Amino acid sequence: MSPSDQSKDFKTFFYTQTLDHFNYRPDSYATFQQRYVINFKHWGGSNSSAPIFVYLGAEGSLDEDLDVAGFLPDNAPRFKALLVYIEVRICINFMLLLNILYYAENYHNFSVIGMLTQHRYYGKSVPFGSREEAMKNASTLGYFNSAQAIADYADVLLHIKKKYSAERSPSIVVGGSYGGNTMFPPAPFDLNRFTKDCEGTFGVKPKPHWVTTYYGGRDLKLILHRFGSNIIFSNGLRDPYSTGGVLGNISDSVVAISTVNGSHCLDILPESKSDPQWLVMQRKSEIKIIEEWIAKYENDLLEFKEETHA
Repeated sequence: MSPSDQSKDFKTFFYTQTLDHFNYRPDSYATFQQRYVINFKHWGGSNSSAPIFVYLGAEGSLDEDLDVAGFLPDNAPRFKALLVYIEVRICINFMLLLNILYYAENYHNFSVIGMLTQHRYYGKSVPFGSREEAMKNASTLGYFNSAQAIADYADVLLHIKKKYSAERSPSIVVGGSYGGNTMFPPAPFDLNRFTKDCEGTFGVKPKPHWVTTYYGGRDLKLILHRFGSNIIFSNGLRDPYSTGGVLGNISDSVVAISTVNGSHCLDILPESKSDPQWLVMQRKSEIKIIEEWIAKYENDLLEFKEETHA
């Protein structure tokens, strides 16, 4: 399906989002308008328990992602899926944050330098009325964090499920980010040299364990093994960020799919006749896993219904 064909199927909505999900001060109940877009074209409807494919917005306006996240519309007819795209209030999404935490814990095993970028607001989902006001000082900047963004996503998705009577529809979440950084070649990483260069250039000594000290997640593999389920960590090894990714299976349902020739977010781009066979097979593997998740969900739901009516 071409981008022009897709665009006519997009319907834009705004959700009245809570500014602060984690405090109970009066100012925490302030709201802003968060944008989301829905494509109903292939949806089987709430009675069919067809899945909801959710795209979590990246570090740009949602407009930039609607036509490039082709993995969702390419597979929507097969699953009769409802397509939902949610614009993020910050630039670092949850899956990327997990990869960053994993990198910080294992930096000594990697051969490239990882990089963090500053949080920013994008698109039309900006609190306080304008980007200038939202980035004015520390009190407003304090709401630009990943925990708030994840709560935003959950609120919007729950709202959509209730609005369209799709509470029992399984949700498959897809995210990808930072597509403009794939031109950097791998380079040997020497922490001592990096420290000297950083001190010489910026007068600052790096803190390689700062991310896990500040955010936690020191043993990400253990955390995922204990609490994670139904996650695919997809990495193309030509992508510099893959060195900070999860490259091995954690459990039966937290799996890693890596491709030697893959680049940044390549598998979630639209299908093309020129796609190499390895990319075709990668997408097929991901779809097979997703089908198994949905089948298990439906089976568990059926068993629950039978038990409650027994």
